[in-house]
Formats: sequence, structure tokens, C-alpha cells
Amino acid sequence: MKDPQDPTKEETVTRVSESPGQRQETTYRTAGRVTTAGSRLSQMVWLAAGVVAAILALDFVFKLIAAGAVGFVSFIADIAAALAAPFHGVLATTVTSGAHVAYWPNVVAIVVYGLAAWVVVRLVAISTAPRAHHG
Repeated sequence: MKDPQDPTKEETVTRVSESPGQRQETTYRTAGRVTTAGSRLSQMVWLAAGVVAAILALDFVFKLIAAGAVGFVSFIADIAAALAAPFHGVLATTVTSGAHVAYWPNVVAIVVYGLAAWVVVRLVAISTAPRAHHG
């Protein structure tokens, strides 16, 4: 049985019957880390948010240094354009001399997606938290 207070411990209860009375023997053993489904889901949400943030940050940097839109840079730009599309026009894009562009919708998207990931992780934690049993 998993101990809800400590996810690294498991409790094994063995009931041993002896003559007239009964004796209960409880053995505690430390097991490998017991990972819950909620914990795995939270890790996947943070991983997805990190990948999205990395793509948007790379696109921001590539535009800022005026990287040529070929190969990997073009691939990142295409994905980032779709991810940042809902935030287009929220902040003005800054264009400096020589085609250097500070595309601020990417920064807004990183913040919003990060906050959305945090909300989802909190909801997962709330919905998968152990419930107190009232008897």
C-alpha cells in the first residue's frame, strides 16, 4: 500500500493469526520512487511548455540576429509563427537597422504558455491529490 504522505515509502501489512488472540505485524520498507499518474502528467505538461518556449525563444533570437531563413531557421520560424499567431498585434514588433527584428509576440506567447502550463499542472495536482477519508 502506498503511503500518501511519503511517495518513496510503501507499507506492507501482514496479519498473523495465533491461538486465541490475533497479532498484526507491520513492516515498512523503502522502495524506489513511486511515481503517480498525476506526477507523470505534470512532467509531460512542463516538457511540452519547455519545448514550446524553446522554439519561440530560438525564433526570437534568430530574428534578432537577422539569421537567414533557410534550413533549421526556416523550420523554427514556421512552427513559431503558428504558436505566436494568437498574440500577433498585442505588442509592436521592433525593427532596427539592417533587418534586425525584435518580435515581441514571441515573448508574450512564452509568458502566456508558461502561465497556462502552470495552471494545468496545478489542476492536475488538485485533481490527483489524496482525499481524506471521513469515517
